[in-house]
Amino acid sequence: MKNVRLTLLLFLCVCITAYSQSRTSREEFKLKVKANSKLFTSDINKAYPEINGLIKTSRILKDSISEMQLLEKKCRYFYNKNLVDSLILSSYQLQNASERYEDVYYQAMANVYMAESFSINKFYDKAIVHLNKAYSLLQKNQSNSKKIFYAKANLLSSFANLYLDKGEPRKASQKIMEEIKSGKEIHDKNEYADFQYLNYSNLASIYAEYDIDSAFFFAQKSISIKPMVTAEEKSMASNFMVLGKYYKKKKEYEKSVENFHKALKIIHRTGVELNLNDSYLALQEIYTETGKKDSAAYYENKIKQKDLQILQSKYNSLQEVIHKDEEEQNKNRLRSFLIWIFSVIAVLAASVFFYMRLKKKKTIENNHNLHELYNHLITLIQNNDPGFMFAFENAFPEFSDKLLKINPELQQSEIEFCALLKLKLTTKEIARYTFIETRTVQNKKYRLRKKLEIPQSVDIYNWIDTI
Repeated sequence: MKNVRLTLLLFLCVCITAYSQSRTSREEFKLKVKANSKLFTSDINKAYPEINGLIKTSRILKDSISEMQLLEKKCRYFYNKNLVDSLILSSYQLQNASERYEDVYYQAMANVYMAESFSINKFYDKAIVHLNKAYSLLQKNQSNSKKIFYAKANLLSSFANLYLDKGEPRKASQKIMEEIKSGKEIHDKNEYADFQYLNYSNLASIYAEYDIDSAFFFAQKSISIKPMVTAEEKSMASNFMVLGKYYKKKKEYEKSVENFHKALKIIHRTGVELNLNDSYLALQEIYTETGKKDSAAYYENKIKQKDLQILQSKYNSLQEVIHKDEEEQNKNRLRSFLIWIFSVIAVLAASVFFYMRLKKKKTIENNHNLHELYNHLITLIQNNDPGFMFAFENAFPEFSDKLLKINPELQQSEIEFCALLKLKLTTKEIARYTFIETRTVQNKKYRLRKKLEIPQSVDIYNWIDTI
């Protein structure tokens, strides 16, 4: 299937430097960044809400390394969530920071993520431009550091993804083979095993497109060399998917279902949703073929929900903007590229302008301005505009932080749901705008009451309004 995405290798670097602020504050901040990095490897949904606050602190402390590391995590979060529009914006934030600090590694990674965004949207020429730029940056660096080595590995993975998007899996497998050969530069035994475990998992995913027997072999090889200290994460989920596809083709449906469910268990635990619909689709087909209509219908519904969440609200809107610019500026690709960038930034600029205009007033509680603000935000929701949360957080900058202080384990989706309650949307309106059932909305309200410890005697809207 053409929507297979390969895992990018990532190497995170933490550097301790002396600054003008107190050493204790810096050390505490470093520990927080390190803890977030560890949490990010096991559950990105819990780690992500902390990132924006950490980025603000890194800028206050003038810790450029941590700032770029955290910006790169934002890119990785949106990449793993298939949120292409947010990925593009985060990539440009990383690019600006890395150019300002003259850091080659993060400049290269910013270009890799941009290339992934363009490749997914079928702008292969633009993707190639960014990959070549990343390659040029890395070639100029002669440090032979681990960061640069892993950046080059990421680059090969991104080239492989590009060929997969173009429907050329054999060329994609060649790039992963190059990556496997580059592993000879790693001398630590465990590090080498971890590196190749991921590479063989990626290779198995590619071969699943045209040679399922070879895919089965490489998935088993990946599993066999996985270091004991390496937790089961997205690469292992990918291996289980390949095994599920293998047994599905062999019509060994019980083994196939078992492996797909193993993959889904890891995906739900880690929050990494790359290729999630591949598992849903395979399970739907198996249950349809075996006459289990209820189970087939369940996974068919999951597929539709995922498509609505990602494609309709995010991906399709981005494609329309890009295609419109592409049609109008077909004779001048550079100009088309710049117009597209400005069209994306315009959403942010409009939100910032709106927020700054409100800041000039004595108070946001002014009835006229409050009415105007709510109408603007509700319009964004009705249009499934990806800029909604950005505009909301600009208007209510302390809202997310206050919620997380009450319960640090709140997920981003729960914070977004609280934002809808803040705007006084009814259960039916939330259901209509977010494409879910009213019963699901009611269940979400019930779970929020428990997580935020809101008494049953207190109206949830009034409680949220005090945040």
